[in-house]
Amino acid sequence: MVVRVNRTASRCTAGGAVIVAVLTGLLTPQAHGGDDRERRSAEVMRDLVPSSDGPGCAAAVGKRGEVVWEAGRGKADLETGRAITPETVFDMASNSKQFTADAVLLLAGRHRLALADPLSGHLDDPPAWTRDVTLGDLVHHTSGIPDYQDLLEAEGVEVTDPAGQEEALAAILASRPEQTPGKAFSYSNSNYVLLAHVVERVTGKPFPAFLQQEFFTPLHLRMTLAPAAEVPGKAKSYDGKDGSYTPNSSPWKQYGDGSVQTTPGELVRWADNYRTGRVGGKALLAGVTDGAVGVGDVLRPRGIEEGRYGAGMLVLPDNSLVHRGDWEQFHSTFKVSPDRDTAVTVVCNADPPDSFRAANRLLDIWTK
Repeated sequence: MVVRVNRTASRCTAGGAVIVAVLTGLLTPQAHGGDDRERRSAEVMRDLVPSSDGPGCAAAVGKRGEVVWEAGRGKADLETGRAITPETVFDMASNSKQFTADAVLLLAGRHRLALADPLSGHLDDPPAWTRDVTLGDLVHHTSGIPDYQDLLEAEGVEVTDPAGQEEALAAILASRPEQTPGKAFSYSNSNYVLLAHVVERVTGKPFPAFLQQEFFTPLHLRMTLAPAAEVPGKAKSYDGKDGSYTPNSSPWKQYGDGSVQTTPGELVRWADNYRTGRVGGKALLAGVTDGAVGVGDVLRPRGIEEGRYGAGMLVLPDNSLVHRGDWEQFHSTFKVSPDRDTAVTVVCNADPPDSFRAANRLLDIWTK
């Protein structure tokens, strides 16, 4: 297992590319006041990934914007034997939604749009039903719009077939809400594909470029939004059965609902914006939790018992923030403590035993 603590190296982003530094060995953990948090954190990783011979996971813990512990265990590429290190890049899947929601909140704070806007006002030739769906409904998953993944597959487009943003938008707009907009939570990736489209219409900029300009570059984050891209240093994802693994990948290129590529360490560095509001200020921070809607038992299969869905993040009863992400066989859990001082990310490139439980254990270790 490759471990690193107290990372203070400088970061830069150039042309939207993720810059990767490859670790070549096991680094010696530094002491944190004589406690045993590194040892206990390493135990969490060994429990999560018992063998380092197959696919595995990477994890990071951040305190007020500094990475205080990170580790990788398992293989990023089974063919080459490349190990997962703290610098291994993963597709963060639905953990990308927070950036889409925050892009909308940022534009709302600049009075470029409002959450009360009807979706129809940001579309050419909008279907009649889009007059009844607000941007706030999209943000909070109360639009009732079916998931574009289901819509495309109903059209005979499999996840192994090429499909991009245009195909997803066409399928969404050819459908209609399955329940009355604004009435109940129903998680749908379609909502965030539509929000990315709205951002592009309002700003006149490609959505990846907008995220780079407004979030990644100002916060010195090594992140990029790159759907279906082979980003340098990225792990491959694998289906596993009976100890045998086969690569799992899709040529789908939708964004807004996913496709941010980065490391766990960079994601916990980003989490400090939920404390400081460096990008977006108090208005954005308030928008993350304001108007959050109850999710009932909808997310129970994902390990989340209860909470309210805010803007791209689930707000738990203790006021912590959490989100899960699953795409191909990338599985990520991102959680921020109630006081916003501590954040943890766990991400894997095959089905792990319980990455959500591992994230909770790590957060407990570093906040108690």
